[in-house]
Amino acid sequence: MRPTRPARLARLLLALTLLPAAGLTLAQSTLNIPATPPKTSAPAMSAPTMSAPAVAAPAATTAMSKEAVLARGRQLVTWFYAQNLDPVWAAFLPTARADFGGDLSAFKTYRANGVTNFGKESRLLSEDVQSMDGVTYYLRTATFEKGPRVQWTVAFGLNAQGQVVNFGILGGTEAAPDQQASGRSGGL
Repeated sequence: MRPTRPARLARLLLALTLLPAAGLTLAQSTLNIPATPPKTSAPAMSAPTMSAPAVAAPAATTAMSKEAVLARGRQLVTWFYAQNLDPVWAAFLPTARADFGGDLSAFKTYRANGVTNFGKESRLLSEDVQSMDGVTYYLRTATFEKGPRVQWTVAFGLNAQGQVVNFGILGGTEAAPDQQASGRSGGL
C-alpha cells in the first residue's frame, strides 16, 4: 500500500483517540501492521489507512442515528467477513476506494489475504460508534482464530447516507487479559 500522508496520519491518530472502549492507546496503535509481528500475533498484513473525506458533510445533512450506524456497520462487516465484497465495494465512495487503487480486485485480494492470515473472528471485544468531522465511524474490535491474543479494529467511516467514506483495519495489539476472557464470541 502507499505511504501515509502526514494529514492522513493526523486524522487517523485523532480517530484512534476515540477508541478507549477498544482498549487501544496511541502508543499501541499502528497504521500499518509491522513487517515483524509481535510474538503473539498472526502473520503481518498491510492494512490500508483511513482517508479523510474529500469534502466535509454539508451542515444541513443530519447524521445517522447510533442504531442506524450499528445496523449499517454490522451489515458491512458481515459481508466483508463472508467475502461478499461486491455490496461493500458498492458502498465505498472514491475516498475509500482510493486505498485500493480504485480496484475491486485489489480489495478482494486484500480480504482473501486477511482470511488466510488471520482466519475467522473468534471473539468480539467491543462495538462502538463515534463521530468526527461529519463522518460517523462504526468500530468493531475483535480477535481472530489465528491470533486469539491480538485485537484488531475494523472501522467503517460512514456519511449520513450510509456510504463508506473511510475504511481501515487498526491495531494488531495484544488484547488485555480481561478482554480475552470476557469478550463475546463473534458470530460473523
